[in-house]
Amino acid sequence: MLNPNSRSLYTGALTPPPGMVFDEAIATTFSLDPITLLTIPIHLALLGKGNLKEQLDDGITLLEALRRVTARMTVYAQRGRMLVPDSPHVLYGLLESMVIEVLAPRRGVFHPKLWLLRFVDPLGEDAPLLRLLILSRNLTLDRSWDLSLQLEGQPGRRFRSENRELAELIAFLPELAKNSVPPERRDQTARLSDEARRTQWELPPGFESVKFHVFGRKRKAWLPPQSRRLLVVSPFCTDGALEMLCQSTDAPEALISRSETLAELSPDTRAKFKQCLVLDDAAETEDGEDQEMAPLDILGLHAKAYIFQQGWNTHLFIGSANATTAALRASENIEVLVELVGKRSQVGGIDELLSANGLGELLAEYGEPASQKESDVARKAAEDALEKARQTLIAASLHIVCSPGKDENGWRLHLVASELFALGGVSMVRVWPLTVTQERAVDLNSLFQKRDTFLGTFSPQAITGLISFEIVSDLPDVKLRFALNLPVEGLPTERDAAIIRTVIRNRDGFLRYLLLLLSEFEDVVPPALLLGGGGSGNRNGNWKRGSFYDMPLLEELTRAYCRNPERLLEIKELVHRLSGQQQDGEPLVPLEFLELWQIFEAALENQNAR
Repeated sequence: MLNPNSRSLYTGALTPPPGMVFDEAIATTFSLDPITLLTIPIHLALLGKGNLKEQLDDGITLLEALRRVTARMTVYAQRGRMLVPDSPHVLYGLLESMVIEVLAPRRGVFHPKLWLLRFVDPLGEDAPLLRLLILSRNLTLDRSWDLSLQLEGQPGRRFRSENRELAELIAFLPELAKNSVPPERRDQTARLSDEARRTQWELPPGFESVKFHVFGRKRKAWLPPQSRRLLVVSPFCTDGALEMLCQSTDAPEALISRSETLAELSPDTRAKFKQCLVLDDAAETEDGEDQEMAPLDILGLHAKAYIFQQGWNTHLFIGSANATTAALRASENIEVLVELVGKRSQVGGIDELLSANGLGELLAEYGEPASQKESDVARKAAEDALEKARQTLIAASLHIVCSPGKDENGWRLHLVASELFALGGVSMVRVWPLTVTQERAVDLNSLFQKRDTFLGTFSPQAITGLISFEIVSDLPDVKLRFALNLPVEGLPTERDAAIIRTVIRNRDGFLRYLLLLLSEFEDVVPPALLLGGGGSGNRNGNWKRGSFYDMPLLEELTRAYCRNPERLLEIKELVHRLSGQQQDGEPLVPLEFLELWQIFEAALENQNAR
């Protein structure tokens, strides 16, 4: 049922099924790491391989993957929980349109973690396939202990009642946005919501039914099923939520959580469970999430699961909801749990989960600390002040204004607030675009007096609405960093072209990008070009000068003209953007290619004239 030896990778879950290609997707997350988001399009569009560093260094593959996916993938994330990467990347600016920051309507947080992906047969012979991922992890690089459920199915003709709450949440996502949502993104949620409502999911072996539970849209507490036995897995817990769960069962068997969480519970709450368990030290890693109870450093357990045994059946609930008042009892957070029901003889139950063949070998009995450490009142107050300042910045109506600088290649960026506001209890707030290093950060204090802070003069490719904030408390070692996706006024029209020129860099990079632009599937492009080849965004090309004549450009251009002529229009736009640009005294677009391209451009014009 929950087998620790059955591991899954985010990238594997996003890979298209054999014979199908990615069409579109919606994802939801509490916290969001731009580094992770930057690499995901590679797996959706190009089946990318290699480690994270190789993928980030390969700017050309990243650029083409983003071009293919950006308009078709939308990530809804809790506002104010975007992480600030340690290093800048010129391509972060292209993530702006994909990320929509949202707020929960009832004081809590937006906390669901799911993906709804649509794959299609490129030949049009098979029906579309939906893949649904229900996760306990965020869209970040953390390596904590999480749970995931993958379901697939094809949309049918009739609505299915078990999918109603899931479909309604997807359709509702644009209404949670802090800033305006483009019509095409709204249309996407409506389209995928409708298909999800009509999909019969193929269930994991042994399970007989599935149902989705969404919390936080309405003032309605979760009513867990009455059961004979109960097991709870939750890294964060409150006494009130656990009391509600215990009232639903005859025997609260076990509570699996973090040592810090268990220590904060009342002894009476812990005593309700026959066992209170934690991950063994060897099974724990560092993670990063937060809400009502999370400290700045979190241990490795991040999975959320509730197992109810009822008669012959096992009811397994997994998803995003911790056993906290905000998630379950007050229904303040937006959360998703999926309920799977199966015969215990087929899927197992609590005893199997706690056995050596389940999680048993990874668990240890909770031992109450011999002495409780006195809380650091000053540090706790400083952390509370940082969180209050974050909430103020989240609520503020901020935007970026661009204007031409004195240098023809420079643009002045201003952070503007619609009204004055103050941040109390902090010593400094620094701000800088995500595309540059923190060395270019400026003090935000001036914004509190005149609603306008000059961020500096930047090249077009560095302009972005993804803005980093660092808040420093009165205790210098207590800091908080996050990023916001802010609207940009006056974005220069050449920004995206400047990003492309920065990534391609030289003629060999142009040729490599050209092949990626022409490719339909992974096997069309030589493997050496997919990762680590010349002309990346971070290093010089290393192809030989004669490589132009060794590349199958004529064959690929001819195939594109016959099968997919609109692909040539994309090449035409690329050539237009890079014409006249030079690197080390040589044109970015090789003259040999221009001679060949003129033939196809003339053919396109003749085709349009007919």
